[in-house]
Amino acid sequence: MIAIGNDFGGPELRGSSIHTALNTAMKIAAAKRDEHYNDGSEPWVNPIFLVPGSILKPDFEGFKIGHFSKKEKGLVVQIVVPQSVADGEGISEFVGRSLRHAVRLAADFFALKGISFPALKAEKIIMEIEAGLRPVVA
Repeated sequence: MIAIGNDFGGPELRGSSIHTALNTAMKIAAAKRDEHYNDGSEPWVNPIFLVPGSILKPDFEGFKIGHFSKKEKGLVVQIVVPQSVADGEGISEFVGRSLRHAVRLAADFFALKGISFPALKAEKIIMEIEAGLRPVVA
């Protein structure tokens, strides 16, 4: 299961292509995931896209495992958006590829705890997101 978050590093990003795409992805994930995804019955991942801006820039590149909620079985995976993508290059490809990598990281994390991650459910949501981004980022 997937619950997407976004952290935009400056007000200039409001209305940009990356802002529109990530908010679209977040809305699609919210609409397609199970209603009670965070009740602790099965694990889920919360990929948070960190977009560099004029006020804040991430202090790392790539992916970073964040907070894990044992009770809710939720795992945060922080994803730094490269400046070129923040500027509008290859947004939909980056989003799809990054979500799949976050799911792999989550599946590995949960496997170490003896918990099976619902990767197929997550992949279905990612495919819906990719389809939903085509008209937005075209």
